[in-house]
Amino acid sequence: DLDAVSPVILTEANDKAGKTRKVAIHGGKTGHVYVHDRATGELIRFSEAMIPQENMWVLPTANGARMLPGANGGVEWNPMAVNPKLRMAYAANLHQPMTYHVEAGEYPGGDKLWLGGAFKTVPGEKQWGRLAAVNLDTGKMAWKADTEQPLMGGVLATAGNLVFTGEGNGSFNAYDAKSGKKLWSFNCGAGVNSPPVSYEIGGKQYIAVAAGGNNQLDFKRGNSIFVFALP
Repeated sequence: DLDAVSPVILTEANDKAGKTRKVAIHGGKTGHVYVHDRATGELIRFSEAMIPQENMWVLPTANGARMLPGANGGVEWNPMAVNPKLRMAYAANLHQPMTYHVEAGEYPGGDKLWLGGAFKTVPGEKQWGRLAAVNLDTGKMAWKADTEQPLMGGVLATAGNLVFTGEGNGSFNAYDAKSGKKLWSFNCGAGVNSPPVSYEIGGKQYIAVAAGGNNQLDFKRGNSIFVFALP
């Protein structure tokens, strides 16, 4: 289940010869950021692993085969963000140790989910999240900020060198885009599992985000949108 479901971003990056090229980048459930030539699809590079990897391409077994990243990633559907001046991409990652199982089962018919197997988290092993900053010109991680729970939502980067993302525990955080230092946090009372947006009214910049929780990871549900003004 290591498909690429995070939205593609169009930006620029240097190739191995140092030439700036127009590229398309995406974050994979594998835990890499991939950089492709926008016109030809040529793979220019992929980043170093943002999270631990183990038996990544193992086949499922009846007893369960251990595998990292788990079925959710790496980078799940979480939209990444880019700061083009810093040449950095920011990705929200999940670390969930899992075992992959083959399980016999009759096809239930209709539109019901039928996998012929299962992905199971490993009891007793800690799950966590990581906001990773990747240098698009080198593929190296510039910094990382770990969270208590897997990250499921999205990232926003601003021209003022801020990076915003939310956590399942309700925290909505702002980081320094260059260093990764956490600058600010606000608890929204429910899982902040959506990508933030930025807009401007009358010369004032605002950041908005929804706190609705998440069914897949069972983060606390909510029904609120929060809007913050930047100084």
